[in-house]
Amino acid sequence: ERNCLEWAKKYFDDKLVGTTAVVGELSAEVTSVDSVSGDVDLNIRKGRLIAIYDVEIKLSWTAAKKGSEDTLSGTITIPEVAHDTDAYVYDISASKSTKDALPLKDFVRQKLTPEITKKFEVFTEDLKQANGTDMYIPGNGPNDTPSGVSVASAPKQERPSVVDSSV
Repeated sequence: ERNCLEWAKKYFDDKLVGTTAVVGELSAEVTSVDSVSGDVDLNIRKGRLIAIYDVEIKLSWTAAKKGSEDTLSGTITIPEVAHDTDAYVYDISASKSTKDALPLKDFVRQKLTPEITKKFEVFTEDLKQANGTDMYIPGNGPNDTPSGVSVASAPKQERPSVVDSSV
C-alpha cells in the first residue's frame, strides 16, 4: 500500500488552479486550492493496481462580467471526490449575496463546475501512472520481477516442488 495524499495535493493544485469558464461576457476561474483532506492510496489486489481515495477539496474562485466592475469571489467545497463516485456535489458560497451577484454565482455552478469535473475524471489514471509504475504486481513481468527491476538483479526464490504437510 502506498499513501499518495501529498502527491494528490500537489496534483490538484497543479490541475485545478487556473481552470476557467468563459461564455460571452461572463468568466470564472479557480484561483486556489485551499485544502485537500482525506485518503489517497494505491494498493495491489489480485494482481491489479487499485486506486482507493476519498478526499474533500476546498477551492477559491473569482467571477466577473466583462466591461463591469462587478466581480464576485467565493469558495467551492467538494465534500467527496472518491474512487467509486462520478457524480460530485459542489457546495458553492459567494462573498456577496446581492441580486447583482446571483448571475455570477449561477455561472460558477453551471459552467465552472463541469470544467472541474473534467479534471477529476482523469485523476485515477494519472495517480496510477505517476505512483504505481514501481509497485510490485505478481505475474506482471519476466520471472515476476517488480517493474523497474532488471531480471538479473532480482533474487530468485526456490520453490519446493512437493510440500509434505505431515512433518
